[in-house]
Amino acid sequence: MEGRKDLLVSTIGMEIGDIIAGIRSLPHDNLVLVTDAAMDENASTLAFLRRLGIRHEVLLVDPSDITGSALLIERKVQDHLDKGWRARVDITGGRKLLSDAAMLAALSTGSEICCFEMGARRFPLLTAMGVREALPKDLAEVLRSHEWPMLLGDIQGKGNDNPLPVMLRRLKQMDLVQLEERTVPMICLTKRGKACLDWMKRTKELSGSSE
Repeated sequence: MEGRKDLLVSTIGMEIGDIIAGIRSLPHDNLVLVTDAAMDENASTLAFLRRLGIRHEVLLVDPSDITGSALLIERKVQDHLDKGWRARVDITGGRKLLSDAAMLAALSTGSEICCFEMGARRFPLLTAMGVREALPKDLAEVLRSHEWPMLLGDIQGKGNDNPLPVMLRRLKQMDLVQLEERTVPMICLTKRGKACLDWMKRTKELSGSSE
């Protein structure tokens, strides 16, 4: 009986050394290089992998769109998981935004995360959890169903029986909203809050969910 296959996803910048420790230390039947720069067939990294006989493919992403990049990586990983493969994500190489996108994808699919910057570090395998699962349902609903930003004055005028002020305080504790002094004080989404909302909208579009 054929054994279970292993997928290794590695972020890479300009240096081939970014991926050496990972491909030496982690089992892999297929290697996916995640990069923000196009690689032609004569690139030194691809030539090196061909010489070693390593099966590989290149996934080009735009890390300035961190959610879109994470979704592309997540889809690639999930395709292999659906076929019974194991998956590991090496976030050593490339820019920080590239590593962040790969980490989001790993957390969403429950893949093991590895890093070899300062010696090998392998993070505990987490149960697959996307943003929608990590956020309490009531907070996700507030994030998704309201128009942003909100006037602080409107929130202050809510009665004690209205749950919204309490929900907003909880969102603030999670660094998803913040108070900003504009022409008038406004409750605005933080970068993290915008990313969470963007993730929920895009995953809903991909899944065709009517929630």
